[in-house]
Amino acid sequence: MAAVTLIHGDAADYGRACDMILTDPPYEMSGAELARIIGKFDAPHLILITTMRQLLDFMPRTEWRLAFDFVIDGVMPKKSKNYMQPHYLHQTGVYLTQPGVKSAFDRRRRMRSDAFEANGYWPTIFHAPRDNVQAHGHAKNAQAVTDLLGSFNVRSVCDPFAGSGATAIAAYDLGIPCTLIERDVETFNALKVTCRFMSAYGLEIIE
Repeated sequence: MAAVTLIHGDAADYGRACDMILTDPPYEMSGAELARIIGKFDAPHLILITTMRQLLDFMPRTEWRLAFDFVIDGVMPKKSKNYMQPHYLHQTGVYLTQPGVKSAFDRRRRMRSDAFEANGYWPTIFHAPRDNVQAHGHAKNAQAVTDLLGSFNVRSVCDPFAGSGATAIAAYDLGIPCTLIERDVETFNALKVTCRFMSAYGLEIIE
């Protein structure tokens, strides 16, 4: 198992070098702010789980190049919890690389849990029901994130917006060193509880 580092703080203050950034930024964050924070990290590969609005605002402000896109189908809930905002039953996902960087994607590395034959089939729609809806309504499906990360040949991963910790669970299962950063105090405390079982394998907490 690989070491996991949890950092309580603003991602803009903790830019790190890593092989890949894998993150699901706050949906209300502007593309300009997202570009500023992602720019603090030294990484050749980026998986961004986002909204189309945020993505279209982000891309013109960066040098990242689109390799391919995919969809995270969250499946539920059936009704929006907010009358003022549309409810996103799915999220746009993109795999981006820095200019001149060779793709790290390899469909043969991992059998997808939502595919039924071990023949390299890699659908661009992930069946990914929301995890732990009561505790964290926007929690990503940990199995889907594990399938996603496991399809790339990378040696380390960072998540600047750690949230419920799905990236940590995926990296831990795959044996990939991982750094997670979370600003919100309550969410960070919940993240520590989620990751406490990793302590035997080098869990580091920075507060």
